Amino acid sequence: MWEIIDDGKTIGTNGSENGIIEKDEEFNGLARITLEKCEEYYAITCGVGGMVHTVFCNKYKKDTIYENMKKDLQEFSVKETTEDEEIQFYEEFTSKY
Repeated sequence: MWEIIDDGKTIGTNGSENGIIEKDEEFNGLARITLEKCEEYYAITCGVGGMVHTVFCNKYKKDTIYENMKKDLQEFSVKETTEDEEIQFYEEFTSKY
């Protein structure tokens, strides 16, 4: 289940892209995703396994991209994978987003 990080204490603080955090969630300690409003764009940063990835988008696409990324991260997190399958996921995910 996705849960808000630190009971929402990170909301309104500066994120990794120097924007203001609007959403910050974690999935069972396996994946994390953060949405920041930067000066001229939104940044969505996520991490799972050996991958950290940031996507930049506008206000019209931010919610759709954020939710799609969460879905893909969750599906990956609950699967048993080999190292090769993990690398393949990272490559496909970063190409998709």
